[in-house]
Amino acid sequence: MYFKISNTAKREQMEKWTDTSFKYPHLYEPQVVINGLNEVSIPIITIDKPDEMNLAIWGMLPERYEEDWTIFQNTTNTLNLHEASMNSDLWYVDALKYRRCLIPVTGFFTSYLSEGKAYPYYISLKNNETFYLAGVYNTLEDGFITCSLLVGKANKFIKKYQNLVDCMPLIVTPNEKDAWLDKSIPLKDIKQFLKSPVANKYQANPIAKELFNNDITYDSMLLPYQYDNS
Repeated sequence: MYFKISNTAKREQMEKWTDTSFKYPHLYEPQVVINGLNEVSIPIITIDKPDEMNLAIWGMLPERYEEDWTIFQNTTNTLNLHEASMNSDLWYVDALKYRRCLIPVTGFFTSYLSEGKAYPYYISLKNNETFYLAGVYNTLEDGFITCSLLVGKANKFIKKYQNLVDCMPLIVTPNEKDAWLDKSIPLKDIKQFLKSPVANKYQANPIAKELFNNDITYDSMLLPYQYDNS
């Protein structure tokens, strides 16, 4: 389960890198740790408006859902949706065909269990720039957008730094951006696209265990941390 991501890019950097403009520029703030277990909004680029960056509540809700986000997330957590479940008849599968989105981030987190202790790692590009995670979204009747990260089987790189689950967020490269937001791409090609390997341009650094404390975040939290057994 991935319920924390990082986005430390400034608004101007985000807009330049994504070649989009924020719909609500004053609502975006860089965040060292974004905790999806709280009701938080994250930047997304949708298939319907690929030239615009909007904000979506992380944790997708059904389009006609009327109750609180917390009630639904306590029933079934939708911060992540596994790509394998897109072959089912569950309520969200049509979003993969009609409502795909890109989620710009500067990193995400993994955990590795060693000798009875869990150690957090920060996964980012080697140049620390922004990259895209694959997502899907719904628009509620009141106009609010809700979204989920898509996850798939962990690759060899991620498995070195994560052994609690066998999945990872699916990454969309800049060269794949237009295809991901292209409504004309057949669904079978999209599903195959989700299984494509990603070039190893990423790095993993151990970070302080304060990451596990939902109430703590500070600017230097993402810096490499040296443990006694590492």
